[in-house]
Parts: sequence; structure tokens; C-alpha cells
Amino acid sequence: MSSDYDRIRTGIEFMTAYVSGNDLLAAYVAERRHEDPRAAETLMDGASALCALLLHKMARETGKTEHEILQELARGTHRHEQQSGD
Repeated sequence: MSSDYDRIRTGIEFMTAYVSGNDLLAAYVAERRHEDPRAAETLMDGASALCALLLHKMARETGKTEHEILQELARGTHRHEQQSGD
């Protein structure tokens, strides 16, 4: 089992590839799959660990609960999708 540090580091690597564009993300995921057939699970776990850490940090900084922040994100995403669909 991986340590929290390893899980978060994997999440950071995955999200760095994600924000760098589709080509880099595809190459990163392909490389990880070549190294480990369970790479998709590892990457999802890492991204989840990173998101949980960031969510906890946001909650501490804003004084809101993690649940409130998730609800705000969901509402904001829904509004954005409605505005983009028109």
C-alpha cells in the first residue's frame, strides 16, 4: 500500500499532465500503463488523494465545510454548462 505522500505525488504528476494538454496526458497515461497494468486505478487514487487534500485545505482557509465547497463547485459547474449550452 502506498503512503499518503506517494498517493498525492502521483496525483500531482497526473494533474500536471492533465493541465499540460491532451497529448502530454495521453503519453503520460500510456507510459504508466506500460509500467503497470493497474495504472488507471493508481492514477485515480492519486487524483482522489490530491483532491481530498486540496478540499481539506480550502475548507480550513474558507471556514466552510468540505461538503459546502463540493456543493458550490457542483452548482457552479452546472451553471457554466447551462450557459455554455445556449
